[in-house]
Amino acid sequence: MIFETAQLRTLVAIVETGSFTKAAAMVNLTQPAVSLHIKRLEDQLMRKIFERDGRRVALTADGEILVGFARRILALHSEAESAFNGMEIAGRVRFGAPEYFDSKVLALLLAHFAQRHPGVELEVKIAIGPEVRVAFEDGELDVAILNCEVGNTDSPLLGYDNRIWVASNDFKLVPDKPIPLVLFNNTCEWRKLATQLLDQNEISWTAVLSSSGVTGLVAGIEAGLGISVLPEKGLPTSMREVGELYRLPVLPPFEYRLFESRLATAAARRLSFAIRDVFGHEEIRPGPCIVRTNCNLA
Repeated sequence: MIFETAQLRTLVAIVETGSFTKAAAMVNLTQPAVSLHIKRLEDQLMRKIFERDGRRVALTADGEILVGFARRILALHSEAESAFNGMEIAGRVRFGAPEYFDSKVLALLLAHFAQRHPGVELEVKIAIGPEVRVAFEDGELDVAILNCEVGNTDSPLLGYDNRIWVASNDFKLVPDKPIPLVLFNNTCEWRKLATQLLDQNEISWTAVLSSSGVTGLVAGIEAGLGISVLPEKGLPTSMREVGELYRLPVLPPFEYRLFESRLATAAARRLSFAIRDVFGHEEIRPGPCIVRTNCNLA
């Protein structure tokens, strides 16, 4: 039985802070990632580690035994790292992510990586999904996060999100008029999906604004020009979901996937590991992944 040090570190952090939320801040992970670490430890042991009573958590007898071993393993791991401090990873890593990928999570994973590998220079490309995908396919990126249709690629899964119809908080649809849409330009897969669903449901629409970037899209939505499609997570407080209110067709969810170049350096592979830590996925298969054409954000 092999224990992942990241999971053991999370376990010890929970014990030391007495809280999953505080532990997430201590180890620079999201709270869902912390919960997933513990679930995977429990699945591996086939025993419960914590008893949960509302917001309080307490170690089981098996949990107390595991924590003792965890502290010893982590101490030995730290000793081994100290012995090789002069062999830090260095170099440059080119990383790309969609423009409206959750900025808080993005900041968290970059900080998580930079703290552990200060000798690595990060070059970050944030753009609409198709541009990030093309940059990766052209060899301009070493590591990328892209969104894909559910089940259409076998690259490492980071998580799910929902597409939702959104508008500004004060937007009001004019009865008996075509739905005004604020969308990306005609190359956008999300635009094609949204308009096709409206057509299939015989809902009339008109494009009142087309944008090649998120800034223009968000400005149009917040100006109250019309309705758009955005990811549910990280939705700005200036907007609200309006799909049910206006009886719009349900949009399918999508997946965030991790992609790594075939020519990835040691530094790039470390970034992939850091991303896995932040999302709580330690089971990502090694080796390169191919981006398929149905992996787009916009």
